[in-house]
Amino acid sequence: MTGLALMVPNLVAAVGLVVAVAGIEVQVRQVEEPYLRRVHGRAYTDYSARVGRFLPGLGRTPDARR
Repeated sequence: MTGLALMVPNLVAAVGLVVAVAGIEVQVRQVEEPYLRRVHGRAYTDYSARVGRFLPGLGRTPDARR
């Protein structure tokens, strides 16, 4: 979507990119991460506090032990 928005810079492409990013964020935060916490427990909580959601270091979850 980012490539399309850069190749065809218009309002429709920009809105499509924003909608796609928002949809992915909602899917990850509301569906995937709660599932992973239920299945893997503390191991996933520790992992998500160390790494980023999509890029290294960006989007880490707060460490519950602090």
